Amino acid sequence: MAYPAKVLIVDDEASLVQLCQFLLESEGYDVRGTTSSRQALHMINEEMPDIVVLDVMMPIMNGIELCRQIRSQYQNRSPVILMCTADASLETERRGRAAGATDFMLKDSLVHDLPRKIGAYVS
Repeated sequence: MAYPAKVLIVDDEASLVQLCQFLLESEGYDVRGTTSSRQALHMINEEMPDIVVLDVMMPIMNGIELCRQIRSQYQNRSPVILMCTADASLETERRGRAAGATDFMLKDSLVHDLPRKIGAYVS
């Protein structure tokens, strides 16, 4: 990829959005973030990211529903969706994959694994 990959971070915890932005920007990625699922849809409509890092458990519209909407609205140019969750249950992963998630990661490994995971999809 000749340009920096565009990454959108969506998590209801602002401090986690900021941490992910810092980690990924230091790796050279073009990163935007939001704490709102509705704002995420607006941001995706404005500029399609290459990868969306998406929290599963969020208020109003959870990450699984947001994933489903992204896949439905952007079928021909949909981004990689990396779901990030504190819930390690197989049921959560099954529901996320059924909604269209590309991959999953646990929040407790975020700091160490996020740049590597993203790198695997953009290289």
